Amino acid sequence: MRHLNRRDFLKRSLIGAASASPLLTMLGSLQHLEAAQSGGAYKAIVCILLEGGADVFNMVLPTQSHHYNNYYSARQEIALPQDTLLPLNHTNANGNNPLHYGMRDNMQQMQQLFQRKELAIIANIGTLVQPTTLEDINNGFPLPTQLFSHNTQRALWMMGNAKDVENKGWAARCGNLFYPIPNPYVNITVGGNNMMQLGGITEAIAFDDAYISPNTMRYYGFGPESGGSELGNVYQNIYEAHQNSHHKLMAAFTRRRVNKLNQNVALKGLFDNVAQFNGFDNGVHESGRSLGRQLELVAQILSIRNNFPGQRKRQIIFVNHRGWDTHASDNKHQVNYLSDSLGTFQDAITSLGIANNVTTFTISDFGRSLTSNGNGTDHGWGTHGFVMGGAVNGGDIYGTMPALYRDSEDMWGNRMIPTTSMEHYLAAIVQWFGANDGELNTIFPNLHTFGTNHLNFMR
Repeated sequence: MRHLNRRDFLKRSLIGAASASPLLTMLGSLQHLEAAQSGGAYKAIVCILLEGGADVFNMVLPTQSHHYNNYYSARQEIALPQDTLLPLNHTNANGNNPLHYGMRDNMQQMQQLFQRKELAIIANIGTLVQPTTLEDINNGFPLPTQLFSHNTQRALWMMGNAKDVENKGWAARCGNLFYPIPNPYVNITVGGNNMMQLGGITEAIAFDDAYISPNTMRYYGFGPESGGSELGNVYQNIYEAHQNSHHKLMAAFTRRRVNKLNQNVALKGLFDNVAQFNGFDNGVHESGRSLGRQLELVAQILSIRNNFPGQRKRQIIFVNHRGWDTHASDNKHQVNYLSDSLGTFQDAITSLGIANNVTTFTISDFGRSLTSNGNGTDHGWGTHGFVMGGAVNGGDIYGTMPALYRDSEDMWGNRMIPTTSMEHYLAAIVQWFGANDGELNTIFPNLHTFGTNHLNFMR
């Protein structure tokens, strides 16, 4: 690992226009955070959206002959060969999972992280109004709205409530609860706009792969090449003069512009001594900015975490990995790229000496259908989450693994019924971050529906 000066790094990175406020803002008023009270150690969480609905049933699958044969019978042409699977040696945290599972053969990095107890699998999570079984569904129990719809199910994950409509993302509710005084420097996205970060008091800082000038007016096209810095000053004066305009749209627009200009001034030296890392791959056929480039940028941001004004003790970063809507494939490329990228990212975090302070986790629209459509799989419901970091009780499977066979009691049609709610999954991570039980129920209003037993995959 070597260090770049600010000018070199600025040629590669852009602080873009802000998106909505993420879960970072939840960190405010550190006296509310138990973790900060008990030592004030730095913590960050990195949320990776597997956009499109990941086929986790070809990522983690049973290896025992009887259970594997049931899986093979259900998946048929997209089933993976039994003798190629990478074994997972785990202690069965909850006492209700068969002991023999394996990962796909191109997930070597994730398998090694699991074996080193730096990765946990959270089984069969999803959107639920209340605990639900197949019998409950047949009896007409309430279900999340528009099941199997990409946009709606992704929105429910981002809003953190499958029962009621929210106008703020769960991350924004965190921010508004813990940071009533606006603080923009703990909210970061490298994956673009997302509903998780919608509706907070403060907006996220968006980082991108482009050029940022130390001259804040040049960022808006008002540099010397467009008429000189005096022109920039004129525009800034116009913006400031209209912040309190009676025209609401004009006032909102100019306030946003002035805030952005002021923010760029405040962050002028942010990237001094930024680190550079080796091994991140841009992938092939990636849509949008590649996962490797996003995670490399996250590692670089974490390397200059103390340069942010106020030296915040908490940061939450959003990452978006696209391309998981696999109607005509079986996830092979995405799975391998995710595994390699996670392994490289964890190595980078370890090299910074903050492996115990950074937790990375995945979310997705939904899982996929158990049965094949002939080429791939269709929209499903239950999925698995992967949680990585030094603070994770890794090397185990948490929750209840579903039975993977045709007409399974764990299925509705050909889709797995979640046995763990997304709220319980997210709440365990936010609790590690520092929220107490009362705050968790404010952040996730439907959490109480699923009981008080917390998932114990975080230390």
